[in-house]
Amino acid sequence: MAVKVLIERRVLPGQEKRALELLRAIRARCLEESGYISGETLRDSEDAHNIVVISTWFGLMDWRRWHSSEDRKRMESQLRPLLTGPERVRVLLEGLSESHSGA
Repeated sequence: MAVKVLIERRVLPGQEKRALELLRAIRARCLEESGYISGETLRDSEDAHNIVVISTWFGLMDWRRWHSSEDRKRMESQLRPLLTGPERVRVLLEGLSESHSGA
């Protein structure tokens, strides 16, 4: 089952360009990861300091492996000083099973 991951970040004023460069590098690195399908980086139309990354992974374990990898941690450590606070990660699963739908 495919997994969508939404990561929301708030960038410090004046750091948008550098943050977007680092996010592109992270996405390029994801292309080498098993289970990575696609990704996109979006800026809020009303607040350019809010950046959202949406990635699609083949399965939850693929995402978890990347999320806990040393490469991701290293790259995120370069991005963290450009942010106003911690990133917000939401992992979304496709569809509803009977046990989750209340049926």
